[in-house]
Amino acid sequence: MSHARIFADFAYAAADGCLRLDARGTLQDLRRTGVRLRPGLVLWLCDGERIALAQVADCEGHGARHARLLAAPVAVDGG
Repeated sequence: MSHARIFADFAYAAADGCLRLDARGTLQDLRRTGVRLRPGLVLWLCDGERIALAQVADCEGHGARHARLLAAPVAVDGG
C-alpha cells in the first residue's frame, strides 16, 4: 500500500466505483511520489476536501490507469 496521497477527481467516478487516474494533478502526484500504478496497488486518493482508499484495477479492460474505490470518500480533517 502506498501511504502517499494522490490527487483524484471523485466527480469522475463511475457508478460501479471505478475512477480514472489520468487527471493532470494525479499524474503530477504519481511522478512526484514515484508511485507506479499496477493492478492491486492500494492508494490514498484525495481531492483536497475528501479522501478515500482505492485499489488500482483493470476496470472493464481499460488498464491500470483506473482504481476502484474501496469506500466512499470522507471529509479530510482540516484541524
